[in-house]
Amino acid sequence: MGKVQLEIPPWVASMLNTPSSNWLILKKEIGEEATVGNLLAELALGSPEFRKAVFDPDTGKSSGQVMVFLNKSVLQYADIAETKLNDGDSVMLLPVYLGG
Repeated sequence: MGKVQLEIPPWVASMLNTPSSNWLILKKEIGEEATVGNLLAELALGSPEFRKAVFDPDTGKSSGQVMVFLNKSVLQYADIAETKLNDGDSVMLLPVYLGG
């Protein structure tokens, strides 16, 4: 078992029923075979709004609306589900900004 830290911006925190005007920092325990996908799926269990923002409802894969960083490196959308977590890792979620 290990622990990871999640850094969640206010707009995502509100989807998780923890309204905040500041970043939400969560510490989560993980098992030996934990992945980033498992971690996000666990958060999505209690929040349909979060689930829609993070996962495509048709495929169950990343929706592309949220960028996921692992230890300050951006994960490619295809790699999110299978990327293993280790004790002490930090996961950060950021919205994808589009426009010009």
